[in-house]
Amino acid sequence: MINLMYCGNEKMFDGILISLLSIEKHTKEPLNVYLMTMDLEDIKKEYKPITEEERQIIEDILKEKNEKNIVNLVDTSDLYREEFNKNSNQNTHYTPYIFIRIMSDEIEELPNKVLYLDADIIAYRDIKEIFDTDMTNVEIAASLDAIGRKAISPDYMNSGVILMNLDEIKRTGCFKKARDICRKKKMVLPDQTALNKACTEKIYFPDKYNEQYQRQEDTVLRHFSLTFRAKPYPTYINAKPWQIDEIHKKYNIYDFDDIYDEYERYIKSFKEIGVYGKE
Repeated sequence: MINLMYCGNEKMFDGILISLLSIEKHTKEPLNVYLMTMDLEDIKKEYKPITEEERQIIEDILKEKNEKNIVNLVDTSDLYREEFNKNSNQNTHYTPYIFIRIMSDEIEELPNKVLYLDADIIAYRDIKEIFDTDMTNVEIAASLDAIGRKAISPDYMNSGVILMNLDEIKRTGCFKKARDICRKKKMVLPDQTALNKACTEKIYFPDKYNEQYQRQEDTVLRHFSLTFRAKPYPTYINAKPWQIDEIHKKYNIYDFDDIYDEYERYIKSFKEIGVYGKE
């Protein structure tokens, strides 16, 4: 099975579902999905966790395609409070859910080898070739950051797609080091910068495994992160896959509209039976 991990609150439900529909379209291998979430409503009322009902919805959909697919829900609220409560980066423009991925070495439910994906990832090819990467003596594998490689460092990695070897991560303590960095120093890109500093045994993926600019012929995963466009005038674009009109308008992308059609059919059917309450 391919072990996948997503992190977020209930607002990420739609993005995770769209991402998984695109992966399932191209990947024959069964998926073992981990939805990592936290209830942090005491910090901010919007920080509501992914629910068991939402986990069940996603699993039911995936099992229609492959009965061996599994979706797990893991609450890391207590672990977050132990590791990061009132840390220097709790109140940035990113949510606290970004820190779950660098707590992975402390989460017993996770298998040793797991592929972390941001919720704004769309698959265009089979992800098995990514998951099959040899991780012997390697902590993490990730692609270069499209903006960071120019603005920060030529070897600066993007944390939107990370293949993890948790045994090696535990042995070297690199995620512990990353958490310590995040606790002590306020940063613009907290966990991503901490991972770049703390992880030394790493593999650099080709861009096709985390294409952040625009789809190429060999693109496996397209990451809809912040994108810089020089023409017709310098500007930044930031539209997410669940913002369907924005993807069409800002990116002029229509090549996964079949995924959108499928997603909207599912959401309509769940609303009709009263198990999907989002507007």
